[in-house]
Amino acid sequence: MSYEITWEPEGVLATFAAPVTVRDLIGSVRKMHADSRFDEGRYVINQLPDDTGPALTEDALIELAALNYGAYTSHPNCRIAFVTADVALGQLIEQVLTRPGLASYQVKVLNSLTAARDWLDSQPDLHLMSSVMGLRLR
Repeated sequence: MSYEITWEPEGVLATFAAPVTVRDLIGSVRKMHADSRFDEGRYVINQLPDDTGPALTEDALIELAALNYGAYTSHPNCRIAFVTADVALGQLIEQVLTRPGLASYQVKVLNSLTAARDWLDSQPDLHLMSSVMGLRLR
């Protein structure tokens, strides 16, 4: 396991070590979603190392999108920030996770942890209704 999950008062920070594997990324998301604290969080920050490695492919991100889509149905009031200096990876993350049919949470890729926290702090609180009862509001 080459990641660490840190629960913060309003969200969660997942810090990854190089190389990031699909197993680590998906495992961290499953672990966060399974924790009862996730339902109260307003953000997830995924801090990726400068040398992430080749494992984060479109297929891996589609799997991540599916997990997020499921979690969104019961807890839509969250945003996800990715921190990476890799511009191509950042573009791929945003393309896949905001694609029609896959999009759920608001996703933003930023180049520093400070920028991610500033972006999250600048966002208004979300007050979306859960779709658990068959309702889906955006």
